[in-house]
Amino acid sequence: MNTDRPNRSPLTVIILTFNEEENLDAALESVTGWASQVFVVDSFSTDRTVDIALARRCDGVQVIQHAFENYGAQWNFALTNLPINQPWILKLDADERATPEFRSEVDSKLCAPNTEESSFTVHWRLIFMGRWLKWGGLYPNGNTRLWRAGAARFERRDVNEHAVVEGKRGEIKAPIDHWDLKDLGHWLDRHNRYSALEARSILQANVIGETQPRFFGRPDERRMWLRRLYYALPGRSVLYFLYRYVLRLGFLDGKAGFRYICLHAFFLYWIDLKREESKLLGRSPSVIWPPRGVPHPRLSGNGLASVLDSPISSTVGDN
Repeated sequence: MNTDRPNRSPLTVIILTFNEEENLDAALESVTGWASQVFVVDSFSTDRTVDIALARRCDGVQVIQHAFENYGAQWNFALTNLPINQPWILKLDADERATPEFRSEVDSKLCAPNTEESSFTVHWRLIFMGRWLKWGGLYPNGNTRLWRAGAARFERRDVNEHAVVEGKRGEIKAPIDHWDLKDLGHWLDRHNRYSALEARSILQANVIGETQPRFFGRPDERRMWLRRLYYALPGRSVLYFLYRYVLRLGFLDGKAGFRYICLHAFFLYWIDLKREESKLLGRSPSVIWPPRGVPHPRLSGNGLASVLDSPISSTVGDN
């Protein structure tokens, strides 16, 4: 149990999980004892994810399982149904860690008198094959990850969902760390599914969701502007590689930078291939989902049992 951070931040942390036994404990360690509330919303993992979360009940971690439809729907379920009692909410992935510098800056922002912001943009450091990728336009980055309770909803999008928040937006400059301890096979498997989901969204004319694309806007708005431009270009996966690796100096990250940008360029190429295949076959790109587990037996007695539901078929998504 953490005892080195006695003053809790007025903050609820929410982490969505599915088969995150390699990553979850480090994520929880980075926020328990700091955040006033921590929720893990699991979509019926088949590994030790729920057991790891339950082991931190003494740190105040609360766990619930809910059937997964898509990322936006899972987040909207969490925001609507969890017994959130803090004024601020932080979105944290299971493969991320809140750094000491991040926690300190969040405290200073949230506890400042007369805080006017409705939300904050948060940046993350991508650690790939043991190296922080600083170049290639990969840092600084930023998404809306911190917002006032009740102020946000999520887009109805299968993947790459964004929180929609009105009002003034601030920035947390100190980053969180994105450090996925799963191996490369998991990355390829996950991005195979992501590419099919992204292809589906594009075929449905849902390229950028509800985020306003602006080149001179916030980081997420600039990404949506670039995303819209990207899908209008020929030879785009090659152009993406050249943009990241050459124009944005990704080569300065050495082998790790080359490998990551190559992998991501291939991922984008998969999206285009699946769109073309879909047009030829006359059907939506198929998504191969992993099988889901059953409700964890130790959750029936917790305080969140009233919103616990049953798993749906293994054709649903993963997070």
